[in-house]
Amino acid sequence: MGANDMAEKVVHTIRMKQLGLALLLTTVLVGCQPSPDAAQDAPMGVVTPDTTPKPVQPTPSAAGPDRVSATQPLLALTSNALQLVSQPSGSTREIPFGMPQGELIGVISKVLQAEPKSVGINTECGAGPLKMASWSNGLTLVLQEKKTGNAQEWQFVGWYAGAPSGATPTLTTMAGVGIGSTRAELEGAYSVKVTQSTLGQEFSTTSGLYGLLDGTGKEAVITSLWSGMSCNFR
Repeated sequence: MGANDMAEKVVHTIRMKQLGLALLLTTVLVGCQPSPDAAQDAPMGVVTPDTTPKPVQPTPSAAGPDRVSATQPLLALTSNALQLVSQPSGSTREIPFGMPQGELIGVISKVLQAEPKSVGINTECGAGPLKMASWSNGLTLVLQEKKTGNAQEWQFVGWYAGAPSGATPTLTTMAGVGIGSTRAELEGAYSVKVTQSTLGQEFSTTSGLYGLLDGTGKEAVITSLWSGMSCNFR
C-alpha cells in the first residue's frame, strides 16, 4: 500500500468517527425534549386549584342554649310586690307580699348576687316594729312580724328604693321608672297625683307606687320610691 492509500484510509476513518459522533449527539438531544402531550398534562409552575367542596364548619354561638338558660334574671319594682324578669325571654314571676323572711332574702340575694349590707329592726315606725334588709343598689325590703299558726315569723310587707351606692345599677319598674327618672317620664308611664307634704313633693300612682320628687317642674327627678308598708315620719 502506497503512502497515498494510507493517507486516504486515515482520512476515511476520521470522517466515519465524526459522523458516528454527530449521530450520537442528535439522538441524545432528541431524547431530552419533552413531548407536547406531557407539557399539556402538567405545565411547569402551574398549581391547579382544588375545587372539591369543603364542609362548612359551624360557628360557635356567643351564647348557646346552656349559657342563655343560666343567665341571671333581673329584678324589677312593682306595686305591692317585686318581679323577677327572665332573660332573654322577658317573662316575669312575682315575689308577693307575705313571703317569709328566709325565702325572700334568699331569692333577692341570689338575684343580686350579694347578701344584704344591713339587717335591722326599727321600733319607732307608726305600724310597729319593722325589720329592714338593705342592699347597696338602694333596695330595702320591709318585713313585719306576723303570727302563722302557732309561731311568729317576719313577712314581706313593703319595699323602698333610694339612691344606690357607687356604680351599682338603679332598680326600675317594668316601665323604666326609678331613682333619677324625671316627673315627665313618671307621668308618661303612670296616672300620677303630686302633693306638697311634710316630706316634700310627694307623689302617688293609682297602681300603688309612692315617692318623692326633688322639685315641681317636669324635669324634677325621683329621689325615693316605695310601695306597701313604709316607715315615713310625716
